[in-house]
Amino acid sequence: MNNIRPLNKRNICLITNAEPQGGAHGVIVSLAQALSQMNHRVDIVILGNIKDYTPPSNCNFNFHIIEIKTRNSATKEIDRIAKYVQSIQDAKLVKSKISEIDVNFDLIVSNFLLANMTCKKLNLPNTYYCIHAAVSPVIAKYCNNKTGFFKFLWKTLYIFSVRSLYKNQNLITVSRGIEDDLTKLGIQPKTMRTIYNPFNFNDIKQQAKAYPVEEKDYIIHVGRFDGPHKRHDILIHAYKQSDIKEKLLLLGDDNKGNGGVIKQLVIDLELQDKVIFKGFNPNPYPYIKNAKAMVLSSDYEGLPTVLIESLILKTPVISTNCLSGPSEILIDKLEPFLSPIGDINALAKNIKNMVDNPVKITNKYIDKFSAEKSAEQYLSLCN
Repeated sequence: MNNIRPLNKRNICLITNAEPQGGAHGVIVSLAQALSQMNHRVDIVILGNIKDYTPPSNCNFNFHIIEIKTRNSATKEIDRIAKYVQSIQDAKLVKSKISEIDVNFDLIVSNFLLANMTCKKLNLPNTYYCIHAAVSPVIAKYCNNKTGFFKFLWKTLYIFSVRSLYKNQNLITVSRGIEDDLTKLGIQPKTMRTIYNPFNFNDIKQQAKAYPVEEKDYIIHVGRFDGPHKRHDILIHAYKQSDIKEKLLLLGDDNKGNGGVIKQLVIDLELQDKVIFKGFNPNPYPYIKNAKAMVLSSDYEGLPTVLIESLILKTPVISTNCLSGPSEILIDKLEPFLSPIGDINALAKNIKNMVDNPVKITNKYIDKFSAEKSAEQYLSLCN
């Protein structure tokens, strides 16, 4: 192993199965950038079926891609079993890659479920498991179509599997809401702490200047249409009820998931001239910066990145008070703009109130989310 390094320089490995085109991957990259700018070595190991991936330009850290085959299973139950079997196979590949990198890592951080299941089988030194989403809503969604004894059985098995996965392990949660959720589920880790996701303020502000935005006087929602928990339906109904003159821009690939259903809902509510489907954009920041407000209508989140990015760009936000994250972001004068989950009336009222009387966004809303603060907290975990 290569043990020679400058004094105080740390070697950190971030393992993830997040898709490179998603926001979750961007969080990992932001952390890597912040740590590397502090003159530490960072290696990102990506598990996935990835083709033609280009790492960010001018990155000062290392990328390692482990190609794995992902399959769409017939049922959710089979999918869980398939992921477990896959994690056994992937563990051998990760172990081989770590040996190939030939570095003594002071800290290994595994991110997201498949990576966490994989790393658990390796028993690598000083490993932390970062949990990016609350577990309870996922269990509820998973068991939603079951009844009686089978609902009880699968819920019990799911909770047991999560408890087993994280028992006596070092856990990191990206919001206090997730930490509280895990505690209520009876998970007994070795350690558990909250470290907010890192955000590179300057980079976000620079990307917001990348291109001009032709639309004016609009509010915005940024989110996947293949994630039903984003609740575009609630958003559209609330927007209709708010009766504001500003248009609603929807950024996301509307050719996936329930995109067709939402388009039909817009037609049914006669909003074709006011709701604009903009599709997926790898850089939504110019649209966010120029919006009157950002709206989040989700049933659940982890730490909703888009709300924090909006505040960095001085765009006020409105959100459902879902588990987890929004209540930790919408503080002080933004707190009244938290709406109960699924409450169309409350969300409509908050949309109108924010447009009519926008809250001025200052640094007090975003300071705790800086990449530097997050990186320092991760460094404190090093051996």
